[in-house]
Amino acid sequence: MFINIIDKHISLKPTEVADAEPLFDLVDANRDYLHPWMPWVDATATVQDEHNFIERMLTKQAKGEIFIATIVVDGEVAGMIDIHNISAINHRGEVGYWLGQDFVGKGVMTKSLERVEEIAFTELDLHKLSVGADVNNKNSRGVVERRQYHQDATLRENILVNEEYRDEVIYSLTVDEWSKRRDD
Repeated sequence: MFINIIDKHISLKPTEVADAEPLFDLVDANRDYLHPWMPWVDATATVQDEHNFIERMLTKQAKGEIFIATIVVDGEVAGMIDIHNISAINHRGEVGYWLGQDFVGKGVMTKSLERVEEIAFTELDLHKLSVGADVNNKNSRGVVERRQYHQDATLRENILVNEEYRDEVIYSLTVDEWSKRRDD
């Protein structure tokens, strides 16, 4: 994947090992903001931890198990977005994303998700995308609701974050729903 320009400020770039330091720096600067929602924050304690994570994800991407991109805003690393748990049999995947706090509330993630939908349905030939969000994570839920995902269910005590089981809202979007919106 080449750099995917979304607008004059936002682009998605293929995540690479060289992104480990700026991504770690962003996580490190946003620990308090990310910690309530992201169970991996505490495990990302060093640049090497981020480096190892990226290497694992790139191996999975080479096998078609994941699609991962770094979100860049005005030349600055702003966060990440991915499609994980890609099922070649069922043609579906789960979207995950995060942003540094300075980039929240500016449409960055909504626009990034819109582009990832296009990649999922046109390049990866997926039929369905799902997103799970902590029931109390208003920012994350707002992104998928703005993108008009269907709210499928609320699963009680379905995710473990910071040693606490939390309810998770599951959303989905099918290729047919996505195509219809594009045609309207």
